[in-house]
Formats: sequence, structure tokens, C-alpha cells
Amino acid sequence: MKIISPKGDTVSTMEEWSKCVRPPHWKEGRSAYSLADFILHQVGSLILEERLSRVLNDPVKFEEATPEYRAKFDSYRGNPSNLDLGIFGSVGSGSSLFVGVEAKVDEPFGDTVCDRYQSAIKELGRNPRSQAVSRVKELLSGNFRESLDPCDSRFSGIRYQLLTGTAGTVATQKDLVVFYVKVFKTNLYDQAKGLGNRSDYEKFIQGTNGDLLMHDGESFQAHSISLANTRLICVYDSFDAP
Repeated sequence: MKIISPKGDTVSTMEEWSKCVRPPHWKEGRSAYSLADFILHQVGSLILEERLSRVLNDPVKFEEATPEYRAKFDSYRGNPSNLDLGIFGSVGSGSSLFVGVEAKVDEPFGDTVCDRYQSAIKELGRNPRSQAVSRVKELLSGNFRESLDPCDSRFSGIRYQLLTGTAGTVATQKDLVVFYVKVFKTNLYDQAKGLGNRSDYEKFIQGTNGDLLMHDGESFQAHSISLANTRLICVYDSFDAP
């Protein structure tokens, strides 16, 4: 699999990958570093291909990937979904494939939808030109068919990053789209925080009425959800990192 930076440069080393990541997020034992090490040094792409092949019941082939992939899911300026890795490929049947990878150690999925909406309202009060309120509402209505006020909706307590990440993945408009949460249990992993993340992910799946495709203990689960009239495969995969 060829790895290309957001600027179009070839990435083949940890140093080259680090240039794609904001400095505060690049630390050994943390998610961005762990994902880079997994892909570059632990045949991570082959492992992900094999696991997705089982979920899709079709051979998967990755072709090109970009760290810190900016997946734009609406027409507003700035702030697209920043996926930790965007992978383009295909499956044996000939369909095109995109996999949006969100890497975690125990870093949270951010604010809830209601918290993000309330912050957007405050932002609008400070800046009448802000589009943040419209973005939250349109994200819910356009992708998740939710017309209620964000703080009254079934997504109120769900983490906003899960909505933007999945919406950005679907926006690539490939034949098959996959949102893949990859958890690395490094020496910095906090079990309580990690379990909280998994609970947040499962709340998202429940909120979208996901259909179970595969479940392998507590470390691996795959579901199918409908998002923006598109079938999206969601995977949660926990890995004991060396």
C-alpha cells in the first residue's frame, strides 16, 4: 500500500509520518504514533485487509492511504472531519472502497452532540457570521435524518466526533465505505477511559440502529448502519500493542 501525505509526498518512515500530525498529538504510546508504527512496522495494512475481508466476505485490497485525511462532509468552510488515516482500495467483486480509520489509545471522542451545539450557539453570539450552529443541525438532518433540536434528539449524548467521522467517511462516495475505530492498548492505556470510549461507541451504534455483522468477544465488533442513504460498515477493533 502506497502512503501519501496530505501534501502529496511519499511517506515511508515514522519521521515522514510525524510531519503529517500536529506536534502535540505525536507521542510514543499515543494514538497517532501507534497507528503509524502499526502500519509501517507491524504489517498493519495486511491485518486490516484480512479483518475487513472477513466482515465483507470478499477479498479486500488497499492501494493508497493518507494520514490525517481531511474528509469534507458539508459545504461549509473549514473544519472537515480529520480522519487519522484515509485508505482507498477495492474488493474482489470490483467495487471501490474507502476506509476511514480513527485511532485511539484512550483519548476520548470529544464533546457530546449537545455540548457541541451549545458551544456553537455561544460562538454564534460572539460572531454572527459563524456557521457552527447550522453545521451541527445539518449534520444531523442530512446524514442521520434527525430533525429535532440537537439537545433534544436521540444523539444528544452521543459523541460528536463519531458523527463527523462517519459522515466524512460516507462523503467519499465510494461503493463500499467503512469507519474503522482501531484501539491500541499501549503502556499508556487507561482501562477506565478505554471502557468509556467503547461505551460511547456502542451508544452511537445503538442510536443509529446498527445491525450486527460480526462479534468476537470484547475486542472486535462490526455493524452495518444507514447514513445519508448509504450503507456504512462500522468496526471497533481493540489491539494489545507491543
